[in-house]
Amino acid sequence: MATPPLPPATNRLVGLLLLLSGFLLGLGLLLKIGVLLYRWNTGAAELPVGLLAINLLGLLAGGLLMRWGLRMRRGNNAHRNPNADEIL
Repeated sequence: MATPPLPPATNRLVGLLLLLSGFLLGLGLLLKIGVLLYRWNTGAAELPVGLLAINLLGLLAGGLLMRWGLRMRRGNNAHRNPNADEIL
């Protein structure tokens, strides 16, 4: 049995929380990558490629969280008009 859709006010609140969490995740990972690259640049440590790749994937996840939050805040449905003059 499908759950009923959320009321518009709740959708906006959930969208705001998703935006905030995506922003904070991205900010934290950017700081972490900055420290990692600084240590590598100064010669204090070798560049762990695996850790860098995981952090970049986390940045992608933060961006997707923000995109999902924007869609929830705007109230867009999942269907897109292929004839619309818009940027994806």
